[in-house]
Amino acid sequence: MKKIILFWAMVIAVSANAQVPFAQSLERGTAIDTAKYKVTYQLMYKNHPDDKDTKEDMRIVQIGRNTVKDYSDILFHFDSLRTESEREGAEIYSNASGNPWPMEITNYVRSKNTAIKYRLPIQIGTLCYADFTPSLAWNYMNEQSDTILGYECQKATALFAGRTYTAWFTTEIPLPYGPYKFGGLPGLILRIQDADKQFSWECIGFERSSSPIIQYEYDNEKKCSPDDANKTIARYYQSPYSFLSAGMGGARIMIKGADGKFRSSADVEGQSIPYKPLELE
Repeated sequence: MKKIILFWAMVIAVSANAQVPFAQSLERGTAIDTAKYKVTYQLMYKNHPDDKDTKEDMRIVQIGRNTVKDYSDILFHFDSLRTESEREGAEIYSNASGNPWPMEITNYVRSKNTAIKYRLPIQIGTLCYADFTPSLAWNYMNEQSDTILGYECQKATALFAGRTYTAWFTTEIPLPYGPYKFGGLPGLILRIQDADKQFSWECIGFERSSSPIIQYEYDNEKKCSPDDANKTIARYYQSPYSFLSAGMGGARIMIKGADGKFRSSADVEGQSIPYKPLELE
């Protein structure tokens, strides 16, 4: 039964460009802070600026006294389903679907450090690495800005990792945070996007909270440097099916094409997925 489940999960993942990680158990987790606020963002993103189709994820940002955590609500939903199914003794559970952005970001406010977990497709593993939280030099715009969720917003721009970003923030919520690694403004970032509009976050919910901020431990975590993580991710997009096959111990993966027919991963070994990372430098 386990082999059948694994094979079918691989077929589903690969037919969706092989970018969706498996659902994980949430049994192993440590509370590292308590969230005082919960912010929900809609993330619209592309693997490459020239992509015709835009992917969508729902991101949750928990803001605590010492920690700000950003994670995919889609992945968390399916992780929760798997965890509950396993508690009930079920052998079959739903794996993640949709287009979740597979990055989990934990920013430590005092130390200015960031811990990142990047969940690779299917069950290849999770890249875990540490980075620095950037101090962004914001340029404030005097032009009239938007109202988002009923909050009056001001506009600012900044350079970060090879991209130019425009942010809309509100001093009505005096929290110097936002999604991903963005922050340092005198108010919560309610919208932010890069100049190419490859990545765009917009706040769709803000509420007070008292939930714990939990750092989960996933199966097959791989500690590495940011440079090694970037190289591994780039290698996947360069040759996704070879990457997946190697990660599964050389297993042959069947791929469902647009015509509905299944092909071996060996038949599309040289196929790549256009990719441009968020951080270019």
